Amino acid sequence: MVSQPGQERSTGEPVTIAEGEAIHALDTLERISDAVFSLDRSWRFTYLNAHAERLLRRPRSDLLDRELWKEFPASLGSLFEREYRRALAGQVNVMFEAFYPPLETWFDVRAYPCPQGLTVFFRDISARKHAEQAQNESEQFLRSTLDSLSTHIAILDGRGAILEVNAAWKRFARENGCTDEPGPCGVGADYLGVTDAAKGEFSTEAPAVAAGIRDILAGRSEQFLLEYPCHEPDGRHRWFLMRATRFAAQGPLRVVVAHEDITGRREAVEALWRLAREEAAREEAEAARERMNAVLERITDGFAAFDREGRFTYLNRHAEAHFGRLREALLGRRLTEVFSGPQGLAMEVLLQRATEAHVPVEEDQPSAMEDRWLRVVAYPSPEGFSVYFRDVTVQRRAELWSRFLSEMGAASTRSLDWGEVSRAVVKLTVPTLADGCALITPGGACGEEAITEVAAVTTELEDALRAVFSPRSTDALRRTVDQALRGESAVLLSGSSQGSHPVGSAVAVPLIIQDRPMGVLVLVSGRAGPRYGTESVSLVRELARRAALALENARLYRTARLAVTARDETLGIVSHDLRAPLNTISLLCSGAERHLAKGDVSHGAEEALRKIRIVVGDMDRLIDDLLEVARVESGRPGLDLEPLDVPGLLVEVQGLNELLAAEKGLRLEVLLGADLPRVRADRARMLRVFQNLVGNAIKFTPPGGHIGLRAERREGHVCFCVVDTGPGIDEQALPHVFDRFWQAVHARKAGAGLGLAIAKGVVEAHSGRIWVESPPGHGAAFFFTLPSLPGPH
Repeated sequence: MVSQPGQERSTGEPVTIAEGEAIHALDTLERISDAVFSLDRSWRFTYLNAHAERLLRRPRSDLLDRELWKEFPASLGSLFEREYRRALAGQVNVMFEAFYPPLETWFDVRAYPCPQGLTVFFRDISARKHAEQAQNESEQFLRSTLDSLSTHIAILDGRGAILEVNAAWKRFARENGCTDEPGPCGVGADYLGVTDAAKGEFSTEAPAVAAGIRDILAGRSEQFLLEYPCHEPDGRHRWFLMRATRFAAQGPLRVVVAHEDITGRREAVEALWRLAREEAAREEAEAARERMNAVLERITDGFAAFDREGRFTYLNRHAEAHFGRLREALLGRRLTEVFSGPQGLAMEVLLQRATEAHVPVEEDQPSAMEDRWLRVVAYPSPEGFSVYFRDVTVQRRAELWSRFLSEMGAASTRSLDWGEVSRAVVKLTVPTLADGCALITPGGACGEEAITEVAAVTTELEDALRAVFSPRSTDALRRTVDQALRGESAVLLSGSSQGSHPVGSAVAVPLIIQDRPMGVLVLVSGRAGPRYGTESVSLVRELARRAALALENARLYRTARLAVTARDETLGIVSHDLRAPLNTISLLCSGAERHLAKGDVSHGAEEALRKIRIVVGDMDRLIDDLLEVARVESGRPGLDLEPLDVPGLLVEVQGLNELLAAEKGLRLEVLLGADLPRVRADRARMLRVFQNLVGNAIKFTPPGGHIGLRAERREGHVCFCVVDTGPGIDEQALPHVFDRFWQAVHARKAGAGLGLAIAKGVVEAHSGRIWVESPPGHGAAFFFTLPSLPGPH
């Protein structure tokens, strides 16, 4: 039988070649990145490696010799059962991916049959599956968004061929007799080729379209606009506005061609001019005006008309909302008479540019409504101007966030200092995205210090926010921070206030790295109305993600520096602790050589050899301690677990140390609680823990003192204690007693300082906890816990 990893032969027999190969194979399986388990032909577990224990969330001791279907009943009837049975029955290898609901995990599984049963290799692919799902949802969202638009949209590649079209494009193509697939109008068609080949009475715009698209493909322009009439087979006459735009993004060149039906817009403009020309015939003009008003009131864009002097002659209700004025206050007046600020001047300049260029002019301008932006298009004519407004706030915000995140990424990577990165994030956020910003990290989880960095548009607001975000604050904003940390999700807040500084809204997003929260990023708006809503959460979350990455880079950099310092310190201490015994060995060897040269091989040489053996033993123990520390800190101590009787364990510890204690005049006693359960532990390593703790107590307790070994039941654990009546440990030294080499860097050196570090690592490897209590002048008490086994003693 091949031993599990961590077991040893008990007879001391030489290992055979076959056994050696089996042990090597098991060791290899323990080291590979895949999880592995083996089943016999009765579907019972015969082997699991450590990675399989972690993915299945069950220790191998609970699964070995247990039936797969009983331990994991949810796999019955699933793809797992079908494929395993097919592999074993047909003696064929199988590979598949499947989701196991109880573990909420996707697995990539490969099963290989053999005469003894089945060997299964598997790995967790949940992250990839979630990423694929997110990508599919993103593509579906983009497709549904494009198909929901009434504008006919096609996407061209760098050669002018159609890569994709939306539903409106396909519908328009069918209505105009273009039904072939892919056809001259569908995906794969050469759009430039079709445009170049267009001839006839209704193709006069085709050369201009082809030239405009070629300018974009060649990089000579970013956009091409053209209004053109469309004569359909059924005789209808419609107008379209064509926009060809270079897609500004990384990757292959793409051109978005959009044909927007502006028939209603053109009709509205023509009707408006006809209304102005027919003022003499008042009744007919009024009827036309009412018809035109009805059309303009139904369109979703804001619309306003001006005469040649720049006075309002008409505006619809959407334009009223954009201007923030009723039409009665605007009709017959000039822009600059109504708007004395920058809004009126900006639109006046736009109208002048359209007049001088004699072509439509388009520009983004701020709306009269706070925090809103409009896409304004001015169309000149001999009679005056027509102006259309479209709300582009969402697009503007997306562009602003994109630029900001790029700047934030560059600023946060200029330094690898934790505090400087935090300050860079909050200072860059204000005032671009917030009136106030705070980055709060509780610290301590991975060595990073607790910080609260705050920035605001005014000193008064900054001071107020610092008070709000202090640990003792009970303000709603502080509770929002705590809620974001606990729930690990974004939290919105509106209507909060602190003193004389009102907060219109706030959003708190946790900084997440590797599924653990490391802090919270808070953005605050000091305006009376709300500024942050559900649409802001995804953008702020992306900002928090980048800030968390920058902080994690700073933490990793500091960790690397500390690791280098620890390495240098370790090398210095080890070289110091090994040099002294080596010098002793050298001196003893020289003395022995002198005795041998004189022919004296009696007492002097024997004494030197005895001392050399003692010194070599000390060196061997130091090296063994170093290796044990390395095993513990690597997370692979290789425990050989077995049920242990607590009273018997403590009696054995007492027997091992009773003579040493008696030689120093100390009393070593065992005190046991009632009804102690057994524990599952590695006997050899637990004895080493006790030897380190009891050995320290013997070293530091003066003659006539007392050392106690105690054990008691405590909430699913057994709590052990080694207590002495020595001088105790200084309060300032208590946080460092479990550090490696701690004693070695203090004046009162009593060893290499590895014993307590080893004890801590071994206890934590058993899923326990270790700590020390030492009231000044009352000795030291070292406690540690081990999980207890269920059932009777």
